[in-house]
Amino acid sequence: MRFFHALLLSFLSLISFSASAADAVTACPKNFKVLAEDDKARILHFTQKKGESCPMHSHPHIAVYASKNNPLPLEYKMADGSTKAGPKLKVGDAFLRGPTEHEHLAAKGDVEAIIVEFKK
Repeated sequence: MRFFHALLLSFLSLISFSASAADAVTACPKNFKVLAEDDKARILHFTQKKGESCPMHSHPHIAVYASKNNPLPLEYKMADGSTKAGPKLKVGDAFLRGPTEHEHLAAKGDVEAIIVEFKK
């Protein structure tokens, strides 16, 4: 009986973890399109139009390349409930970021970028 309870508890914790850390493409299919993928990386085309938001999702380590000017940065609600502003970007800007879990709040302007997610 103890084994059954331990197994059930483990299963429930896995379900709650996966529900809180949804994949970006699954959580926001309108905003993230897969351009290429292999076992090491995934290349995404990201767009978010003014007024759109994107629910809670996660990313591994990423590289971001701005393909559109974004003078009004995206704002994020982090998994801990805090909010954080992203960088102001112009075409050609790039940055690296570690793993994160967040939701995109309503965009103040149209945003477009190429994102590389590193799997390993």
